[in-house]
Amino acid sequence: MVETRASGFDRFNEALRSLDDQLQDLRERFDDQRKRLGSELRKRRDQVQTEVQNTSLYRRAEQARKNVEDRVERGREQIYDVFGLASKAELQRINRKLNLISKKLNDLVK
Repeated sequence: MVETRASGFDRFNEALRSLDDQLQDLRERFDDQRKRLGSELRKRRDQVQTEVQNTSLYRRAEQARKNVEDRVERGREQIYDVFGLASKAELQRINRKLNLISKKLNDLVK
């Protein structure tokens, strides 16, 4: 009776190991397929992106976007001028000049 229980337990353990091995094989296949699909999707996305960027509609939309950005920037500069505010570019230019002057002063002090 003890031997029957032991052999039944052994068969059960063997069945569990077999199921575990099968599950591991399925996981590996799933991971391989997921990686392959991810790679294929990235390639297809890049192809579609290139195709879209080569269309005249996309080029016109890009040009329209640039035109709007330019108009907004010109409007911003006009507002800065009306209120007597310095633009970001002017502040950067002034900052560079101040840094240069500061460096020259430090050199003179030394």
